[in-house]
Amino acid sequence: MTQISSIFEGLDGREIDYVKARSNEPSDRKALLAANLSYGWLRNRDVEDLNKRALAFKADVTYRAQEILDEAVEEAAKVKASGLKARDERIKQSVATEILDRKFGKPTQRNEVTGANAGPLTIKWVEIEGSDD
Repeated sequence: MTQISSIFEGLDGREIDYVKARSNEPSDRKALLAANLSYGWLRNRDVEDLNKRALAFKADVTYRAQEILDEAVEEAAKVKASGLKARDERIKQSVATEILDRKFGKPTQRNEVTGANAGPLTIKWVEIEGSDD
């Protein structure tokens, strides 16, 4: 994990804005729009370095967020389980179902597929010319 201070080391305010925006945007152009910067501004910068910093920033933020969630899982499970003690039977049933679904997965559900107007399903095979199959 990289320290955020080292990711932004040596950058000015607009470069930091770009790096933060680029960590959330799929392209340089969208990051420039998000950071309210012109494309001409980017031409005078080391784009590869800024984008590497953006990736490092995104990875660091994601890692820290995952750590926070990991630490909260046990408490969240206890909150869910406490719903089993609710007075309202509907709440108890809902919580019990949710806990079981999370632990064992939702039961497989059967789906019936029919054709138009609930009629039989028709399957048509179409041969494509030039196909080796």
